[in-house]
Amino acid sequence: MKSFIKTICFSFLFALAFVSCKDENSIQNYFVDHQDKPEFLTIDFAPDMFDLSEVEFSEDQKNIYNSFEKVNVLAYKVTGDNKENYDDELNKAVTIFKNDKYEELMEFSDNGMKFRVNTMGAEDSVDEFLVLASSSDLGFAIIRVIGDNMQPEKLYQLISEMQKSDVDGNQLKKVMDYFRE
Repeated sequence: MKSFIKTICFSFLFALAFVSCKDENSIQNYFVDHQDKPEFLTIDFAPDMFDLSEVEFSEDQKNIYNSFEKVNVLAYKVTGDNKENYDDELNKAVTIFKNDKYEELMEFSDNGMKFRVNTMGAEDSVDEFLVLASSSDLGFAIIRVIGDNMQPEKLYQLISEMQKSDVDGNQLKKVMDYFRE
């Protein structure tokens, strides 16, 4: 009987430890919890969406490009009917971005849009870029760039080269149309 009670107690403590370790305040959990809700738009981009045949990458740029695995977008459009819910959801997203496991890279505003850019991983070897873009008129979007050993200081150089490439316009058009409707 003592063995049975010990087993039950140990199982309870293990379950309690497992549940308490789950980080409810993470971008990944926010995406999972909201991706199927009708008021949210979710789009995933893969690197193979980009036609890079016209772009001549240096070996260094190829390595940077290959460090990207995928991009996830979760968007919420504000309307007159959902302003209160929009404020609640935006506050949840901002709170998650303030989580200590995400390092703030920069925060800025441009033409009424607020941007917050965070990273996860080592300073010179980032595993995730997180962008929160919000506008009280349009809504907000969370962009999650997932990769392996991405280098923030070389990202701008890569983006400049990729602007020469063709992107599947249908995927990007979905995001733009979502906020225009």
